[in-house]
Amino acid sequence: MNTSTLNAILNDAQEQAVTSTAPYTLVLAGAGSGKTRVLVHRIAWLVQIQNMSPYAILAVTFTNKAAGEMRGRIEKLLNISVQGMWIGTFHGLAHRLLRAHFQESGLPENFQIIDSDDQQRLIRRILSSLNLDEKQYLPKQVQGFINSKKDEMIRANEFKPLDAHGMTLKRVYQAYEELCQRSGLVDFAELLLSAYELFLKNPTVLSHYQQRFQHVLV
Repeated sequence: MNTSTLNAILNDAQEQAVTSTAPYTLVLAGAGSGKTRVLVHRIAWLVQIQNMSPYAILAVTFTNKAAGEMRGRIEKLLNISVQGMWIGTFHGLAHRLLRAHFQESGLPENFQIIDSDDQQRLIRRILSSLNLDEKQYLPKQVQGFINSKKDEMIRANEFKPLDAHGMTLKRVYQAYEELCQRSGLVDFAELLLSAYELFLKNPTVLSHYQQRFQHVLV
């Protein structure tokens, strides 16, 4: 890739983003404006013009479809395999990280990912074991509560309820965490929380990835 090639493919604003030498670059663009194209060509620019190793680049997107499209475009543009590169969704990359560091994360090697339906079935099972009425504690709402607390990086033992209802939700959350830990199950929210805790509790692991990834593209 050279400058003339970029000029033929990108508009002025896209080219400016692709070739930026600033330590941080924020690109604001609407749907269909070519954000994936900018990320792909940014990676190509870093590899071919800046001589950056493809394995020193972390690229994150929001959907599996977009991640697959990005991989395909990069392979075509650079004529290299992206199998060893870290390109994926937030959850996908967190999953990869936890597979590589399952011991440090306190997970079994063969931990299983559960989807939303699986999670709701577990919650129903817990509500039943605690003799709680599903009409009063709707499984979907309990699920939303648990996921929201995980998104806020709050574990069950860290949650401070303000009333009796909150105390009951804490009991359910605690039972849910214990069941998942015993069974080696990880929900989607847990992927991100466990990845965060992995870095928080293991400075050596964090330092390794900070040194490895010289460019992070989202």
